[in-house]
Amino acid sequence: MGCAGRGINAAITLLQELDLFEKFKPDVVLYDVLGDVVCGGFAVPIREGITDKVYVVSSSDFMAVYAANNLFKAISKYAPTGGAQLGGIIANSVLTPYAKPLINDFASRTGTKVVQYVPRSSIVAQSELHGKTVIEANPDAEQADVYRALAKYIIEDQEAAVPNPLSVTELRDWAKDWGDRILKIEADAASDLNANI
Repeated sequence: MGCAGRGINAAITLLQELDLFEKFKPDVVLYDVLGDVVCGGFAVPIREGITDKVYVVSSSDFMAVYAANNLFKAISKYAPTGGAQLGGIIANSVLTPYAKPLINDFASRTGTKVVQYVPRSSIVAQSELHGKTVIEANPDAEQADVYRALAKYIIEDQEAAVPNPLSVTELRDWAKDWGDRILKIEADAASDLNANI
């Protein structure tokens, strides 16, 4: 009932009260939370220091980048007092010619890195419709290999940093600049494709 952030708060509190991490000593604990840090509950794993590292999933859509930047603000606020640091950006649904350069530029401007590019694939939708993960439903697919490589990277990664989020004005200016650049990148990609045909 009510705000989902309150539910996350309650879940984290219960995990701590039951002392589950000390009892079972898991190798990996994964929190999959929405990027909306307006509601305080979503920042709990970051704020409380109950996670070592945050990986932010973002597509090249502006609202996804906006949410990523908000998460960067939360990380930069809480990391100095024992909160989680940033492992990097997972670029999701990479399909268009401008997606990689846009996300790379955002990462560069915020002092972070892209750790994996996850291509958009109909195999994801098909697997979800079967109620399975991609690795369960299509273990030999290229998309499954992308997820395996990402999991291996996250397990082995020892680096973390505090990002430098963009201010609202900087983010708006950056977005407007990319709004102008996208059409040129798309046109150049189409021209290259036609030249190769």
